[in-house]
Amino acid sequence: MPFLRVKIRTRDPQGVLSRLLAGGEPPLTSDFLPEEDLLLLVYPAEGLHERLRRLARLLPREDFEETELAESPELEERTFEVGPLVFRAVWRSRPVSSGEIFLKANLSFGSGRHATTLLCLRTLVRLAEKGPLGRVFDLGCGSGILALAAARLGAPQVLAVDIDLRAVREARHNVEMNALGERVLVVKGSLSAARPRSFDLVLANLTIGTILALAPEIPQVLRPGGMAVLSGFGPPQEEALRARLPKALVLGREVLEGWEALILGF
Repeated sequence: MPFLRVKIRTRDPQGVLSRLLAGGEPPLTSDFLPEEDLLLLVYPAEGLHERLRRLARLLPREDFEETELAESPELEERTFEVGPLVFRAVWRSRPVSSGEIFLKANLSFGSGRHATTLLCLRTLVRLAEKGPLGRVFDLGCGSGILALAAARLGAPQVLAVDIDLRAVREARHNVEMNALGERVLVVKGSLSAARPRSFDLVLANLTIGTILALAPEIPQVLRPGGMAVLSGFGPPQEEALRARLPKALVLGREVLEGWEALILGF
């Protein structure tokens, strides 16, 4: 059966996907190429012309770059590296080697290539080079990329939480693909899912509003001397964040494409 591939140039892939879902036109698969601002969608080719008309009605302001027919729904396998970690977006499970991280090959709760995720991954790699990561708590895990990276970098136990059940399911799928179920636990929830004083490192790649709301509670889940890696905000918002954590020590920061990652010690 042939498939329809649609390429849309956009800087808001999640917004486009949300409108398609609300309009009854969710794609079979999707992927986003941030370096090109290109969203790739795949649909069955049945009713080709009517489907294209519906897409145009749902997305009147979007730039349709290209449409084409293909024999397979599978998009190109994507790979990117951060330090010793190699991330591969794959369509089916296969044996995984040390240092590799497989991710479900579609776009929903994070492809790993957004600047804030890259900042957190780079920071994780640097921390692991300096010493053991210890027990890690991934707050708002999305697809589980940071939790998987922490486990691959040697964290013996990782608790990953998200309030969105769809994200939890996707993260669990990625954990299973990487055979990391013995070290990474994914549950639906927030900070209350963590026992007090039980983690050495907290990862929180969230929106600034969510970080500001949750920040005062983050120290409660950390052991003495623990650290937090926070991202999802820009340098102008750092002051407001630090005001919510007055006792935290700034151990490091990095900026990429207008986004910032902050390492705090407690």
